[in-house]
Amino acid sequence: MKKRRKVIVHIATSADGYIARPDGDLEWLTSRPAPEGFYGMNAFMKSIDTMVIGRKTYEASLRLGAKFDSRNRSIVFSRRARPADAPPSSSSHRTSR
Repeated sequence: MKKRRKVIVHIATSADGYIARPDGDLEWLTSRPAPEGFYGMNAFMKSIDTMVIGRKTYEASLRLGAKFDSRNRSIVFSRRARPADAPPSSSSHRTSR
């Protein structure tokens, strides 16, 4: 029998249901001083092996200094074609309609 994967959902969102303002601004999230332990995010990120995110969140994460490497799988959902300068992928890129 195949081992089932454990799925954990982590969602950052404001009261209106979005992570960014209409202009893409994340000030409400990035202007706060990070507490010691950063809300447990570093430990959480070390405990997962795959991250599923949207393109805009992926791009914002890169701007904020996030690192995406081959140790963890990242699946980025997008309606756009894969950028030429995107990191190497172990799977084919598909766009949703």
